Amino acid sequence: MVARPAPADTRSRLSIGMLGYGFMGRAHSNAYRSMALNLWPGGIVPDLSVIAGRSPDAVADAATRYGFAAYTTDWHDLVNDPAIQVFDNVGPDETHVEPTRAAIAAGKAVICEKPLSWSAREANELADAAEAAGVSSLTCFNYRFVPAVRLTRDLVRSGELGEIFTASFRYAQEWRTDSASWLPTKSGALNVVGCHAIDLGHFILGDIADVSGVITAPVTDASRGEPVDTVTSLARFAAGAVGTIGATLIAPGRRNHLTFEISGSKGTVYWDLENLNNLMMFRRDGSAVNGFAQEIVCEAHHEIAKDWWPTGHILGWEHSHINMLAHFLRAVAEGTEVGPDAATFRDGARAADVAQAITASSASGHRTAVVYG
Repeated sequence: MVARPAPADTRSRLSIGMLGYGFMGRAHSNAYRSMALNLWPGGIVPDLSVIAGRSPDAVADAATRYGFAAYTTDWHDLVNDPAIQVFDNVGPDETHVEPTRAAIAAGKAVICEKPLSWSAREANELADAAEAAGVSSLTCFNYRFVPAVRLTRDLVRSGELGEIFTASFRYAQEWRTDSASWLPTKSGALNVVGCHAIDLGHFILGDIADVSGVITAPVTDASRGEPVDTVTSLARFAAGAVGTIGATLIAPGRRNHLTFEISGSKGTVYWDLENLNNLMMFRRDGSAVNGFAQEIVCEAHHEIAKDWWPTGHILGWEHSHINMLAHFLRAVAEGTEVGPDAATFRDGARAADVAQAITASSASGHRTAVVYG
């Protein structure tokens, strides 16, 4: 048989313009390239059109490495290009608001890394603008797309854990222990990583009614002369559970330690990002042998995991980004809702509202109600 040309890929395509080429730029570029190969025959094919960044040499290198057709040092070029359909902002925190606001005004679907803003007011303004313009929006809370996290949400919703009594959500890293860290200082642990913990609380358990926060700065970054903070807050969920939210960047040995533990009248679950495929579960079932059991959430019947490898073949951190961005592009192409599975800009703003309440509570020394919007 004579070799024949492969059939054309007839899937829908979307043109991507991306601002930023660092750590998250690589993660998103990898996701775009991977989804076209692996999510077959469904999914959307991303066309990597233009990447923008401040350094001419660095952004040119990134364009070649990541597979973008063109590059620019001016983000306005992305916003003003009518061919670009999706604006993906993975730039530094301080570049999130203005370019994203401009992309919304230009009618593009918008993706923005967390936090949307250091300010709850600005985060809500972005959410308001996206909703008013009728454009699809995505805040990059990628851990919603870890199969074990999705399973936990389903266990809570189905009542399998019973009435939820307590819950803790904490993100601990050691990155600011090193004074040479690249992480921004003005944003603080609450915005850098704590927003992920807040969003998981929202995603799994719902609204937070009030908080009692303590923010301390036990360490001074010698190279910058700036304090490094750590955050712990009590949280009372509107549905009745009580718990804690914590964030720190000065936990030596904790490379990327996002955890939650949720206890109800029928059982408890515990999850750790550094062991992301496994969910520890305890059920009150009356068995004589009744301890925690480990569920490997990589089976064909597990949501999200079913789209990947054969049973027992584990997923990695990068898959959460692939799954999240594929979900978003499908919603854009098909005109369907981004939420509630993925986080919209409204969800990003809600996380900022809780962060603002924790900050206010720490300053006042009093329990503070969370005011959304």
